[in-house]
Amino acid sequence: MPEPVSTVCVPPPAAGQRAGEDPETRLAQLASALIEVGPLSAALDSAPRVAPLGLGTERPADLEAVQILIDRLAWALGVRALRVVADPSELVAAELTISNRLGLATLLDWSVSLDGASDTLIAAAVGQARRGRPAMTVAAAPDGSTLRCYAAGPSDGPVVVLVSACGMPVGLLRRWMIGLGDRFRVLTWESRGMFPAGEDLDEDFDRRGYDVPTQADDLHAVLDVFDVEAAHVVGLCGGAAVALAAGSARTRSLSLWHGDYELGPEVPKTSHQQDVQSLMLMAGRQRQRAAGLHAMLRRPATLENLRADIAHELIYPYASAELLYRYGRLNGAIMTTDCRPLLAGIDVPTLVVSSMADTTAHPEGSVFVASHIPGARLELLPRGDHLAAFDAAPELITLARAFVDQAQRAAT
Repeated sequence: MPEPVSTVCVPPPAAGQRAGEDPETRLAQLASALIEVGPLSAALDSAPRVAPLGLGTERPADLEAVQILIDRLAWALGVRALRVVADPSELVAAELTISNRLGLATLLDWSVSLDGASDTLIAAAVGQARRGRPAMTVAAAPDGSTLRCYAAGPSDGPVVVLVSACGMPVGLLRRWMIGLGDRFRVLTWESRGMFPAGEDLDEDFDRRGYDVPTQADDLHAVLDVFDVEAAHVVGLCGGAAVALAAGSARTRSLSLWHGDYELGPEVPKTSHQQDVQSLMLMAGRQRQRAAGLHAMLRRPATLENLRADIAHELIYPYASAELLYRYGRLNGAIMTTDCRPLLAGIDVPTLVVSSMADTTAHPEGSVFVASHIPGARLELLPRGDHLAAFDAAPELITLARAFVDQAQRAAT
């Protein structure tokens, strides 16, 4: 799991805009937030409660009007309904995360009547919120698992496959898909067994594979469903280990960003890596153990170190006891599988990126990987923590683009 680094805060209005201006844009912001928290909302065992955060008793919320607006937007978007409550003190961690992302307190400043917004205004806001989001395609893995896959960018562009951190919703990669999607065909998928391709999670999870080779085969299933022979592969966090395991046969180039690797006792790990590995092994051992851990992780204290703008993505694998159990199996396999036997067999252009400021996945792991892949190039960035890789800042996108372009030219 990527390390969270800051505290919860209510998102402000857009820069240069006072609350109440441009109702369509503000409603679109709320609709976008509902889309983004949709996977987390759907994963909870019961309909999530949400509350306006940061209100004092002198500013009571018009809960009925807020509820009506949320209901109308949720229905138009096809996402799970939410229940608006006044008191946030009873909310569990996931519900607080959803409440924070929605920023319901800011609704009270809007000049638009919350329950009187026209159908036309709602439809326009929903359309604006959906614009540019990748459509989902369902792929079948060799063992019958269903994979939720996504594509962005021109269909005739060079193909880049993003291999994300295990268990994370596709929203965590949105900046990467936007940053690369103007010239490249960008593909990705969400971890097997963690996301329902229909109404419910795959009931056959325990009878299907969860080890690293199986997860690597999922990359090939994604290529198959989009009819792609080979692609430039970008692995982030634990996705770097999966990208390595996929090998070179269908990989044109390989770039590994802030990778989380098991490389034996001589390569140091951070305390975060050690703690999460222990948690994964406990959670994946049995469902009863996962249920006990989940009960503790529901507490609001879980959010104290979560970065607010992406907390709804980071907390997803912890949304239910069942998801935590599956996450323990899948991510535990990634964090304990020795990557050293894979390195010498990589024979495509390879870029390895990390930062000495990464306190989540130890940068010495990336140094080791780069030194053991023939011809690999190592970039140790002067700044940027682990989550900076997912922020896809312009300098990172520039580096990734240049590397893929160079590999593309070398291949032709």
